Amino acid sequence: MTTQGDNKTIASGKSRTVRWLRRLFFASVSLVIAFIAFHLEENWRGERAWTQYKRAQEAKGEKLDRASYIPPPVPDDQNFAMTPFLAPLTDFDPTTGQLRQTDALKRTQAFAKSLPLGSGGGRIKGWCCDLVALREAMQKPASDEVAMIPRAKPRTAQERAAAAPTVLAALKQYEPDIEELRAASRRPHCRINLRYETENPSMIQFPSFNLLREVSRVLMIRASAELALGQSERALADLDLLFYMANATRDCLLVGQLVGFTDDERGAQIIWEGLANHQWSDEQLRALQTKLQSMDRLASLQRAMKAERAIFGNGVFDYLKKQPSNTVLSMLQSFSETPWVAKQPSLLTVVISYTIPPGWLDFEQLNYNRCFEELFLPVFDMTTRRVYPQRAMRNQQTLEEGGISCIWQHKVIVRLLLSDITAVSMRSAYAQTTVDEAMLACALERCQLADGKFPDSLDALVPRFITKLPHDVITGEPLKYRRDGEGYVLYSVGWNEKDDGGKADKIRGSEDGDWVWQCPAKQP
Repeated sequence: MTTQGDNKTIASGKSRTVRWLRRLFFASVSLVIAFIAFHLEENWRGERAWTQYKRAQEAKGEKLDRASYIPPPVPDDQNFAMTPFLAPLTDFDPTTGQLRQTDALKRTQAFAKSLPLGSGGGRIKGWCCDLVALREAMQKPASDEVAMIPRAKPRTAQERAAAAPTVLAALKQYEPDIEELRAASRRPHCRINLRYETENPSMIQFPSFNLLREVSRVLMIRASAELALGQSERALADLDLLFYMANATRDCLLVGQLVGFTDDERGAQIIWEGLANHQWSDEQLRALQTKLQSMDRLASLQRAMKAERAIFGNGVFDYLKKQPSNTVLSMLQSFSETPWVAKQPSLLTVVISYTIPPGWLDFEQLNYNRCFEELFLPVFDMTTRRVYPQRAMRNQQTLEEGGISCIWQHKVIVRLLLSDITAVSMRSAYAQTTVDEAMLACALERCQLADGKFPDSLDALVPRFITKLPHDVITGEPLKYRRDGEGYVLYSVGWNEKDDGGKADKIRGSEDGDWVWQCPAKQP
């Protein structure tokens, strides 16, 4: 039997429940309103900040849009990259975005796949391409695996001359393709028709670059064998084509620059081999100097990086802004190797991706462009033609700081998209140093041909053999030079900014040691 007191207790309990439900309802509504207000405010702030920044940059003459950097179309018959040998590598199916699988594509992709690897020379160490090891690898029975040369060794001129005919005979199969490329290099334009128009720039493919890298490897080996047989004119013709291809990829974002840097080093190896055995004539050396003087790798890198920012970086942000929030989640998960992402529970990652305001993408884009402008560009001084190693390493550290705080600092995607500042700047500094040293080496050889000896200082080359001496891009001072017996040692202080007396780095373009061009009187 329920008493009056029990009824009052029940009524009081119901009243408390109703009050808590009301409080919960108003709290939920307030939370939703706050969430919506937060999103509206952050969206407005982000869009406003990015728009103001973009207008300020455009007022200074900086272009941040993709269209400004996409190379204009050219007729196929005037385009080196559309010669029949290369054309299949840009024949994409518009519906799938994949290359059309044709017989022409298979033939192109098979180029030099059986050529033994590891057949390069040792310009820094002081020897030519190891044609003997290459010949031995080529003579091994055919197999599904590509032969590897365990370690290149210095060889005498007689040994290399004996191996050269076999090497050239094995490379004969590539001659029709090389001659087609040589003829195509006389066309007035080179535009590699990448899928610039794709909505998602991260889907752009670069199949042409792998092939061009293989062609340059064949040209380097062939030119080395030709020099071993005293065929300097043939070697120079192959060197010209190699350098042409080094320039062919310069407008194709950062990856094109890296491919070109590799070609530069291969070309420098051939120049060195001809100089080491005094095989280039004065006329040939003049032609090489003229070509090397036109190869401004620092300027081309800056152009490529600005194109990378506009076409790839800003293009990715423009694409993400059109996508639902789960696209951001997918992107975060695809970069799970990034430390701060990998350490977070999957639920937290989901919450982050579904609760961040779209306006934060504007902040991310703003910071991406600011980091490019404030951390990457200052590493290079195009007026004085300098690269600053300490600044590069410090700016790289600044970019990597923050851990999970990069979420509210709006630098999550920034750190995924921005290139490695230290690696890119070191690679470009080494490439420009290689070009400058090769140019000076040609002038030094011309002096030796004219006077019978190398000069005691680089100043003696001006103006008779060179108009102006290039400086060390690291220090801004003259490159180091000294006579060494009947040869010489020419070097930059390298990335550590320390004069190690001409002691070469163990790995080309590494942080330790000097960047050396050492020319003996003559190869044994």
